Amino acid sequence: MTDETFWGFIGALGGVIDEDGADLLGERLTSLKAEAVEAFCLLLAGKVRALTALPLEGRPVRDVGDEGRPPIPLVGDAYENLLYAVVASGRTRYEAVLADPAAVEGEEWEAGQAELLVDVVATALWDVAGLDWAGNFDPMLSCLPDGGRWCETYRGSAWKSAPGAYMKAAHAMDQALNDSAEWRAWWSQTGLRKVEVSVTVNADRSRERVERGKETVRASFDRDRSYFADRDPAPLSLVDEFGEVLPRRRRAGLLHAVGRRRRFGRELTHVPEVCHARSAR
Repeated sequence: MTDETFWGFIGALGGVIDEDGADLLGERLTSLKAEAVEAFCLLLAGKVRALTALPLEGRPVRDVGDEGRPPIPLVGDAYENLLYAVVASGRTRYEAVLADPAAVEGEEWEAGQAELLVDVVATALWDVAGLDWAGNFDPMLSCLPDGGRWCETYRGSAWKSAPGAYMKAAHAMDQALNDSAEWRAWWSQTGLRKVEVSVTVNADRSRERVERGKETVRASFDRDRSYFADRDPAPLSLVDEFGEVLPRRRRAGLLHAVGRRRRFGRELTHVPEVCHARSAR
């Protein structure tokens, strides 16, 4: 993908990124081959990285959402959103900021929805190429060390209201998996870099999904709102012995399930209920 082609895709947004523009960009990206999507991501990351080298952080920048209020210095997520908003605004405005960073204060930006650009690109990258935007391309995150972790567990905000025993057990399980040489050796048989496990409680229904990418497996587990209502926390003590929770034949079965399908963005046909069987005892 050339620079011209990249800006052609961005130009279709009409100068801002909103839900309609994100849908359009997503459709165009998912129609491409994996190599083209990866090239688009490399160019996007490069454009944003060039902006991070400029003195933009902390500048008071006007946003359409300010509704006439005085602009405030942008830091953190607001600063990052501004960078993507500048790219989404198109080639002319982007190059004007590159040439004169102070010019960013003289214009009004629509940074509030700029994260939609990241979301749609990350989704297309995973579905088409089986790659993770944050780990492979994100100019803010991809350079950070992962500490050698092969298993990452993400818990949604609903977990803040979960009983403390479950919070403690989830953390202990995550730690045990990453600290165990036996589990690390077990995972190394997949040839993949890591597994990302997402657990959401307070969903509308219970469901599981496992997808395999080029380097990563994503496993998501949704549980309905009544999940913690009548559960006995006693089995959580088994977490201390987690290295022995799965018999060897079940570990082998899970490896088989992970390796069954290589198509990106497609759900594996079988998700073993390996942990639920033990915790129900």
